[in-house]
Amino acid sequence: MPATRQVKGDRNGFHGIQSVSRALSILELFSDKRPSLSVSQVAELTNLNRATCYRFCQTLRQLGYLEELDDRRFRPGLKAVSLAHSALSSRELPELALPYLRQLRQDTDETVNMGLLDDTEVVYVARVLSDHLISLRLYVGSRLPAFASSLGRAQLAYLPEDEAEDIIERSRLVKLTGHTIVNRRRLTAELKRIRERGFALNDQEIADGLRGVAAPVLASSGRPIAAINISIPHPLRGSGEIEDVLAPQVIRTASAIGDLAAKLSIERA
Repeated sequence: MPATRQVKGDRNGFHGIQSVSRALSILELFSDKRPSLSVSQVAELTNLNRATCYRFCQTLRQLGYLEELDDRRFRPGLKAVSLAHSALSSRELPELALPYLRQLRQDTDETVNMGLLDDTEVVYVARVLSDHLISLRLYVGSRLPAFASSLGRAQLAYLPEDEAEDIIERSRLVKLTGHTIVNRRRLTAELKRIRERGFALNDQEIADGLRGVAAPVLASSGRPIAAINISIPHPLRGSGEIEDVLAPQVIRTASAIGDLAAKLSIERA
């Protein structure tokens, strides 16, 4: 029997199985911006040949992790959705935080979100929507680049400096809007400012017309285990109100969730 091919070791020296890595890399291509993909698109995005991508896509389809549409495109199957739901529901902090998030939604009349840092991205794990129309369609499970989002920056700012720098170094710093900060020096300075004042501000860096203010949820060790924010349609609120009124409310809610996590000895979400 031929030896199992392994993927190149990661920065911790771990070696995995190449076929598993390739299959998962295909599943990771799908997002709210890419809900379905053709085999040709998968091949282009993964740098694999089309025949190999076709075999992987058909295998994932047979296993229920992909569905094939009438136009020969693929989208995540029910097994992938179920797996994502299981991963989120197994994390107790978002569920325990919901009453606090709902109260913040009531107090501010704005959409409230909770997100977890996952390498270079932030994953939305809870949302309590306002009645305002917002320009960015997000849902539980959505991912955004951590460097550009208030939820991500609020957590990066409270990581050890070398960890935060490593994440920024490995991030794909692309402009999502004309306001997105993509200069590493400016990002590092922004993280320092966030730590000094206790909250992160985002002014239309993710989507035009949308601002956010976020604060980290800290474990008893002081390490961030999540962050919460409110999304504010621009120019519904002035900068003074956001910094002087809304930001303290977000900080107090994040602190209360952190206190709850400490009581329950939750060190990671």
